[in-house]
Amino acid sequence: MGGHHFMYDIITIGSVTRDVFLKSGDFHVVKNSDLPDGERSYRTGKAGCFMLGTKLEVPEVAIASGGGGTNTAVGFARQGLKSACVARVGDDGTGKEIAEELKKEGVDPLFQIDGEHDTAYSTILVAVDGERTILEYRGANDHFKKEETDWDNLKSEWVYIDSLAGDEDLLRRILEWAKGNGAKVAFNPGKRLIELGEGLWPFLADIDIFIANEDEFARIAGAEYKQENEAEIFAKIGEIVKGISVMSKGSRGVEVSSGENHYTAGVPDSPVVDRTGAGDSFGSGFVSGYIQSGGDIEYAIRLGTANATSVVRYFGSKKGLLKKGEWGDYPKVEVKSKKI
Repeated sequence: MGGHHFMYDIITIGSVTRDVFLKSGDFHVVKNSDLPDGERSYRTGKAGCFMLGTKLEVPEVAIASGGGGTNTAVGFARQGLKSACVARVGDDGTGKEIAEELKKEGVDPLFQIDGEHDTAYSTILVAVDGERTILEYRGANDHFKKEETDWDNLKSEWVYIDSLAGDEDLLRRILEWAKGNGAKVAFNPGKRLIELGEGLWPFLADIDIFIANEDEFARIAGAEYKQENEAEIFAKIGEIVKGISVMSKGSRGVEVSSGENHYTAGVPDSPVVDRTGAGDSFGSGFVSGYIQSGGDIEYAIRLGTANATSVVRYFGSKKGLLKKGEWGDYPKVEVKSKKI
């Protein structure tokens, strides 16, 4: 490294929210196939229903911090990396509480304070099968001001970019900062940046680790996702990304390309209580594993998978995050690899 002194191993830039989880047996799941012909259908194939005009029992409640920025920052800190979270919160009690919670986890909260908008807030309605619907107030997350972060004094080996509320200028600024500071970049874009489609391609040429799900890969490639054209979509994005591309496919596992090798892995069979944070925990586990092992992709996949499998067993997006050296109580997932 010569004379460089990096303040952090990794910083995250992204969203911060207060999450309230409500789980109830009175939230019923209705599938499109249950509806009479001609009734409205739901894009995801199913809907959560509850009775109006009455009180419903909520036997389980959890209140936690969330948002990709804080979830991944805590994931990295638990893996022994010196981490900070760059994000924007309101000038309110919630913002202060989340900053305190991060400090307890060993994360520096490099928060901008917004005098006008409150800290973002989500109510997460969880059905008995672990599927969820999120009611989201985006608040301060939508008003990040790139000039309110002291880029000149920020020094980190890595940056993990999460949802930036679709702000291309901010993405450009972060990538400039990374280049100027010799920082490596991991990127797990939020849906508004995904919607840029081909407009995101120039940015991908600067990314060391790109992480998204199969549907997001398809949108960026400008294709409609179908399982039969998945390989083609994956290969296309793999060519555009400078470094490693990672497609997370939920219960169908993960595919990774390093440019030279193609890796696949499944997901261990394990109980799911709440899927919130699965993507963030996979991302922080994968990038932590990659950093810890000096670039061993198989190790990164195993740690990412173990982290996500642990997180979905609990309410909230942080409780199950693994500490360094812990693998939860599942066998290490098998990774297959072949030369491209």
